[in-house]
Amino acid sequence: MRTTLPSLALCAVLLAGPAGACDPEAMSAPLSAVCDAALAPARAAIETALPYATATERALIARHLAATTEACESGDPEAGARLASTLARFAGRIEGRAGLNSALLVSQQ
Repeated sequence: MRTTLPSLALCAVLLAGPAGACDPEAMSAPLSAVCDAALAPARAAIETALPYATATERALIARHLAATTEACESGDPEAGARLASTLARFAGRIEGRAGLNSALLVSQQ
């Protein structure tokens, strides 16, 4: 709600100006880009860990990945980044259990 009010106030001020200034899609595009950038490393970690995940872990990853993608697409970078970090930590736990070192895997690519 806090981020919505300043956006609405800005739109109200800009209504006297060009009509495109309050285009919600144009305003959320940079937020989605930030969110997608936060999700990229988590996706890489998931790809490394997924072969070692149990069926339950795969389902959990799929559910969180869908929620993260939805948050990014809806322009909620805070939720998207928070969920992306949760996914990365979860992937790290799976990698640790499997005896993988993701830092070594990334540097070897």
